[in-house]
Amino acid sequence: MSEKTLRGMVEEKKPFFYALGVLLLLTVLYVVVGASTWAVDPIESPTRFCEEISDGLVKEPMNALSNFTYIIVGLIILWNLPSQNVRGSNPMLEHGMYPILYAAGSMYIGIGSFAMHGTNTNWGTSMDWTGMLFFISFPVYYNLSRQYAWSDRFFITLFFIIFILTAILDTYAANNNHVLIENFSDDRKLKLSQITRDYMWSLYIGTWIIQEAKNLTKNRLGWMIFLPLFACVTLSVGAPSLQIIILCLMFIVIATLLHFNAGQELIRKSTPDLWIGLGFYVLGNVVWRFGREGESACNPDSLFQYHALWHLFTGLAVYYFYRYFLTENTQDESITE
Repeated sequence: MSEKTLRGMVEEKKPFFYALGVLLLLTVLYVVVGASTWAVDPIESPTRFCEEISDGLVKEPMNALSNFTYIIVGLIILWNLPSQNVRGSNPMLEHGMYPILYAAGSMYIGIGSFAMHGTNTNWGTSMDWTGMLFFISFPVYYNLSRQYAWSDRFFITLFFIIFILTAILDTYAANNNHVLIENFSDDRKLKLSQITRDYMWSLYIGTWIIQEAKNLTKNRLGWMIFLPLFACVTLSVGAPSLQIIILCLMFIVIATLLHFNAGQELIRKSTPDLWIGLGFYVLGNVVWRFGREGESACNPDSLFQYHALWHLFTGLAVYYFYRYFLTENTQDESITE
């Protein structure tokens, strides 16, 4: 390969190589900082998953290393970005901010979760949660931007303002054990940290389900209400009764608002990618339950860890959801095909 060809490839794949550079920098920081802190200090914030906590730089090796699934997915998306002059009606098919943000979200999940399982520190746990909130919020705001014809500037401004405020709140709440309501539900407290980690997380998932139900069923309100309620009741693990009731009521309100203010119809091909992604997510949700500390299936000393399998399955879900977003057409395009 000639120098000119190599230079052209690096220029065309610039986001990919920038990501590699960031990953290399974070790896060096992890080793340098970790060698004198969490590698030798007492455990600060145990994750309470099954895997035995090890000595050294990586406290939960399998649970940490399995996060490379998300990182690899993000790198694959960046590598396969089209050339910079490609423009079309589907922003996810362009060399622009939307697929780059999606890829960054996938990598953020992997980096954040590695930080949590690798270090067992409070800051690692905050990295994990902010990464998940960054990723899961993207489809919600992206769908809204497509349905209501937001400008790129409005989307990026709203997305990052809400994310930054959420991240600040989550990090503050995680390091300050504030109790909002002493006896909230089922003899449990409502803590400030639950606003982001229970309510906002679930709210984003439920809203995304409502949006896709709206697209797939041609704006049928019954399905838009039923599907997020079904998911909330069946996929919640150990949530207080009142929390489930509050979330279900919020889903009903959001579904009703989106139904009567429909915006532009989004036409995407659900088969096979949406269903494969959904299948991997549901499988991941099932195996996550077996990966907790104290479960009968838990074997702390085994290389096979159910929580690592959760990372694998949900990482694959992220990839197939991306492929699903690639299938979007406008109404005009669907008529002419």
